Amino acid sequence: MARTKHFASRARDRNRTNATASSSAAAAEGPSATPTRREGSQDEGGEAQQSAATPTTTPSAGRKKGGTKRTKQAMPKSSNKKKTFRYKPGTVALREIRHFQKTTKLLIPAASFIRQVRSVTQIFAPPDVTRWTAEALMAIQEAAEDFLIGLFSDAMLCAIHARRVTLMRKDFELARRLGGKGRPL
Repeated sequence: MARTKHFASRARDRNRTNATASSSAAAAEGPSATPTRREGSQDEGGEAQQSAATPTTTPSAGRKKGGTKRTKQAMPKSSNKKKTFRYKPGTVALREIRHFQKTTKLLIPAASFIRQVRSVTQIFAPPDVTRWTAEALMAIQEAAEDFLIGLFSDAMLCAIHARRVTLMRKDFELARRLGGKGRPL
């Protein structure tokens, strides 16, 4: 039905252009034996004849009163804002992976890691152990990050083995059980 509607409007436009072309060609030839209509009367009469000849495909013929909402929603809103550029999903993640694989700096913030070490020390160590040297804290942080990187890589292998690309808790549990890392579950 939509195809008919567009076709009918195009046919009407063609008839108008053909009529103006034929009347201008007739005027160039000179007076003819057949009487011609004036342009103003042709538009009024031509539209009446066209609407009577074509089936009811006008926009208001088959619609209800609520048809204007649909046209407002379909119209794109004109705004002067330029569309912000976005990379495809996963592109930035791969770039970050390459970046972090090249760097050798520690990834966990030092202040928060030291705060956690001291809180764990207060819970598990005897009360007389409260002070840490900077080298000891750096060694613990490097060992912790190395452990986490190994755990993440093993868990990722478990997820890939399960034909998934999303890491889940069960992947970490399986990696810890198979690798003997951390306390047993």
